Amino acid sequence: MTTTTTNITLLPAQEAISEKSLSSENGGVNDSRNKYLKRTKSKIRNRIPICKDRQIFVNIPIPDRKGQPKGKYVSNKIVTSKYNIWTFLPKNLFEQFRRAANMYFLIMAVLGMIPAISTNSPVLTLLPLSTVVFLTACKDAVEDLNRHQIDDKYNSATCYLLQNFINVNYPDQKKLSLWKSLLLRINLFFNWNKLKPRNPQNSNINDDIPFKPSNEINGQPDFKKVMWKDVRVGDFLFLKNGDAVPADAIILSTSEQNGTCYVETKDLDGETNLKPRRCVSTDALNHIKSPEDCSKAMFWVDSEPPNSNLFSYNAKLTVVSVLPEMDPLQDQDFTSITSENQNPRIKSKTAIPVDINNLLLRAHVIRNTEWVIAITVFTGIETKIMLNSGETPSKRSRIEKEMNQEAFFIYNDLEMWDDDAEIPCVPKSWNLSDDLGQIEYIFSDKTGTLTRNIMEFRQCSIGGKVYGRNGWADKTDASIGKEIAQGGNKFNEGISDNKKNEIWDQYLLEMKNIFNPKYSSTDPNFLTFVDPDIFKDLRAEKTIDEDGEFNIDDNLDKQKKARLVREFFTLLAVCHTVVVDKITNESDSEKSISDKDKTSVDDIQSDQTNDPNLNPVEEKLSPNNSPFNLRKVKHSISNIKSSFKGFESVASLVSPSANKGKKSDPIDKTLVHNLVYKAESPDEAALVSAAKNVGFAFLGRTTESMTIDIFGQEHVFDILNVLEFNSSRKRMSIIVRRPEQLGGGIVLFCKGADNIIFERLANGQEELIEKTSADIDDFSNEGLRTLTLAYRVLNESYYNSWSSKYQEASTSIHDRSSRIDACSDEIERELILLGATAIEDKLQEGVPDCIASLRSAGIKIWVLTGDKLETAINIGFAAHLLTKEMRLWIVKGKKDTVIKQFENVYASLISGNVEQKDDMEPVHPDDTHAFIIDGSALTHLLDDEKARQKILELSDRFHSVICCRVSPLQKALVVELVRTGKRSTTLAIGDGANDVSMIQAANVGVGISGQEGVQAAMAADYNIAQFRYLNKLLLVHGHWDYMRISEMILNFFYKNVIWVFPVLCFVQLYNLFFTVAPVVVLGTTDQSVSALYCLKYPIIYSLGIRKMRYSKKLFAIYFLDGIWQSLVVYFTFYSIYSISTNVTTSEGYDAGNIEFSTAVAITVVVIANLSVCFNTYRWSWITWAVITVELVFIFVYVLMYGLFPESPIYGIAEQLFSDGIFWFGMAFSILLSGLPRYVITFAKQWFYPDDLDIVRQIRASDIIAKKKARKEELKNQKTHQKIIPPILQVIDQSDNDIINSVQQTND
Repeated sequence: MTTTTTNITLLPAQEAISEKSLSSENGGVNDSRNKYLKRTKSKIRNRIPICKDRQIFVNIPIPDRKGQPKGKYVSNKIVTSKYNIWTFLPKNLFEQFRRAANMYFLIMAVLGMIPAISTNSPVLTLLPLSTVVFLTACKDAVEDLNRHQIDDKYNSATCYLLQNFINVNYPDQKKLSLWKSLLLRINLFFNWNKLKPRNPQNSNINDDIPFKPSNEINGQPDFKKVMWKDVRVGDFLFLKNGDAVPADAIILSTSEQNGTCYVETKDLDGETNLKPRRCVSTDALNHIKSPEDCSKAMFWVDSEPPNSNLFSYNAKLTVVSVLPEMDPLQDQDFTSITSENQNPRIKSKTAIPVDINNLLLRAHVIRNTEWVIAITVFTGIETKIMLNSGETPSKRSRIEKEMNQEAFFIYNDLEMWDDDAEIPCVPKSWNLSDDLGQIEYIFSDKTGTLTRNIMEFRQCSIGGKVYGRNGWADKTDASIGKEIAQGGNKFNEGISDNKKNEIWDQYLLEMKNIFNPKYSSTDPNFLTFVDPDIFKDLRAEKTIDEDGEFNIDDNLDKQKKARLVREFFTLLAVCHTVVVDKITNESDSEKSISDKDKTSVDDIQSDQTNDPNLNPVEEKLSPNNSPFNLRKVKHSISNIKSSFKGFESVASLVSPSANKGKKSDPIDKTLVHNLVYKAESPDEAALVSAAKNVGFAFLGRTTESMTIDIFGQEHVFDILNVLEFNSSRKRMSIIVRRPEQLGGGIVLFCKGADNIIFERLANGQEELIEKTSADIDDFSNEGLRTLTLAYRVLNESYYNSWSSKYQEASTSIHDRSSRIDACSDEIERELILLGATAIEDKLQEGVPDCIASLRSAGIKIWVLTGDKLETAINIGFAAHLLTKEMRLWIVKGKKDTVIKQFENVYASLISGNVEQKDDMEPVHPDDTHAFIIDGSALTHLLDDEKARQKILELSDRFHSVICCRVSPLQKALVVELVRTGKRSTTLAIGDGANDVSMIQAANVGVGISGQEGVQAAMAADYNIAQFRYLNKLLLVHGHWDYMRISEMILNFFYKNVIWVFPVLCFVQLYNLFFTVAPVVVLGTTDQSVSALYCLKYPIIYSLGIRKMRYSKKLFAIYFLDGIWQSLVVYFTFYSIYSISTNVTTSEGYDAGNIEFSTAVAITVVVIANLSVCFNTYRWSWITWAVITVELVFIFVYVLMYGLFPESPIYGIAEQLFSDGIFWFGMAFSILLSGLPRYVITFAKQWFYPDDLDIVRQIRASDIIAKKKARKEELKNQKTHQKIIPPILQVIDQSDNDIINSVQQTND
């Protein structure tokens, strides 16, 4: 199968060709996404496979009607580079000369080489252009070479593949053609020193030299190490704990009895949470545990075509059992094996549905599972992750598209250095720095980008009582933001330290009155939830009768409260999918699994692998004892070089220094046994950890049971059913049999969204529901994520009856997901409400302040996240993206509802033709608005061209936009819609592979590198370690670069205009020597204001958004100014040398053309350099030096060149420089030519100042005030010294030094 690239649309996710009715267990959530992917037209260059179906055969000859295998599947080799050795020259020249400026200079150079048109030297004509093209080509070559090195690291990564096995999906290797054989010999000749000879006698030993897969059998089946690029469709993969998955593969069996495994997806979505996957549900394949088992398994897979949908997969796996005396790989008649008629040689044939939960995706990492055996279905660019990433684009900045100027690196700003990760800001595209100063829209991911993905349990409501709201824990980010918004810059600091200590002492006392903590932390630094009332209420349970029965209708309120609290934390400890690791002390670390002689599952123990997936890369880092700033600079420079290079393992693809710089997690030394929880969701880990610290410790699980330590006693709960969470159910339930010591019986524990749980509660709980609902609202106002908890005691006979129906639904092939949901909904009724939890998703440091500054600069921020709507809103408040003063416009639901809601929003804000409802507040002009929409609703709007245009119209009205439950490609399409529709400069920032398409679609892509994978960082134009560094990158460097490059371009063309009109000689020297340096210095070092004022007054950044410093209008003004100044110079000296009779040569003759043109040339060079001085904001020593050298150089050049008799200006310097008329003409030209610019600039800054003019005036006033204060201080010191003893003078001077130091620091 071949794969093409197109500019049209995204491929629809098609159904499996054999079983259209097979659907994933996502409850139809992704149906709208599949529909969406085939619809919206886009210019995003995404890889689109053209195949329509796929059948993969394993140990079964391909039926005759299918023909022989043709090697039709794409290779697993990945290529993200733009060039190769054959295409570099033509493609790079095309990229360079499609830029208007390069093409202009090329045409001028060609014309300049024609003798009939120009007499200039061809060398001088081509030298400037050739130099620029050569240096740019070298830069592009280095960038693409680094991409090649990354590709090589991925493609050379190793995994274990079944060898001595015939993959019937590929033909036998044919003899190479003469041409290919010659190329192979040349390649071997140049790489002979890299090859290691393999000892034939040790060919079966599992060494470090990867094998090449083939259909030759040279021994028994065995798992051998191969490179990722050699993995084929239909190959058996053997993956160990810690291994990355090289291709999309269906899970056949795992080391767990229930066939589950856990994967880490941080390289796809930036999340470090573990997600469960399971093998296909058939006993016919679960027995596969060794290479021999793989070689005997017979089945084929009917798969849907490759597509980009990460959330859905449909296929059918058919297992075949033949008569025992038959060998399926011999010449047997299997013609009708896939037909409906039963082949007489086939003993049985079983069809099993396959969905996304049975599929491992490329870049998944196996965790907490000893081994997994899988069969490959998609390779290379047909894997889902590669279909979600477009081809490497060629980006050009907005200014560069009009003018061919490039900026320099932003690589040595130590304020953007991250101490934890030990990485700086790494620019990877060298020609986009001026776009950083024109960003109007920022599109950001949430998890791992705005947040640290670290959850903290803060409060809970149990039986209508709130625990944790005693002020012991720090305020949430949202609470602080709310107080600042209401009370200015001051807010309530919380309770005193003495009160906190009192709460903590009481907490420990009450805890130890109930149990001796073994798993619970007693270190306040590790706790965010401390409330002694929890244990006080639990102690009341000791008065319960010893019969141990749980009667929820107990008349004693205290005992009822105690039982509610106990059931609450029991639910947290039981209802989850968490797995646990035990660490007894700090020195324990994960064991490694040895690769020696371990080729089957039976040989492998339950330890982990340390075998790297990638060949090690030696990295020379700076010594630890180096000075701090020097170490940062060294790392900064080394990261520029290695920012594209390979890393030590695919499972930990972080920046070169991230592993060394990452600080280890602190160990709680107060614990006897430290339990480390690995969860699919960080929320679950936080809830289970909270239960552990209260005395309900989850210790582990098997397929049938889980063990909970409650107050020091272990109890085993039998697991009967797990009703999993999905986006349509919005809840999770577990049905367990409670141990007899805790009352016995069957109990259903359920947790989920409040609206979902409330509608399933039994009658008679109205008062409790009202109290809990009010508490949930309070939690949400504090920016906390909430879950509602409930339970139900089940009758044995009722459960048995329900279990039969659930088992039937679980094994059905047709409509399985809907039938399971219906059964789950049936039993999740008549629930007893326990309460609600409140946890906080901690923001990265400085995110709220950064967002506030960016918004003050006029930048609009859109958050595009895969999270649910409620979660996204909460984090929006926490990040100050949303405020209580904002009016939230929420659009969600089905198509008709969505269109109606959106039309109402448009009418309210744009047209004004809206029907006012009684419960709807009118829209006021001063209102601030935020728009929130979920992915399915966004699908319907993007399908409608009119709705798309209305989105663009509304975008200016919304201060913030949040798009929830969006797919990776939806993110990219939203970015492209705004970028093309608004013609605005956009920036996309993310940290996971699901953000790659979005990053590539934006004008500027920024990747967050560090702990969450580097897929985004690899595709980005700039890499930073934390979101807060975006503030400095845009408001300081972006502003500076925009101002510099704008002024440089305008001054560059201005100086050419002023030169060309009056002077037709010195053309090459004019641009190469006389005037180039000041313009270059202006474009590289100028600063409109200092970094302090850029950050203090972010509004000046809006100059770039509004194109105030570079536009066609401003370009025309500079052009006309150049014409004016050239005419002034020309006619000034024309009047002097043509009209006046007092100007003569050294021989006494009237001055001629040589004297006239030389005087004009010198004056033009001086004016061009002085004009750069006029446009310079910041005068540094470099500026002074360059301007001085350039002004002196023109006079020295004329003087030295005029000393030679052969020179056309022989003796001219002596004549001109000794003539007062020449100096008068130069001074007069300078004053008259610069007068209009000076007057207009003065009037503009005085009467019509922009934001930058005002800030510069503030800065000037601050400088004057500081100088005045300094003079007063010195005056006071002198007066003070006259009246105090000498010893007191010394003391006073010391104090003044301290005060001055503090003042300078504050300044």
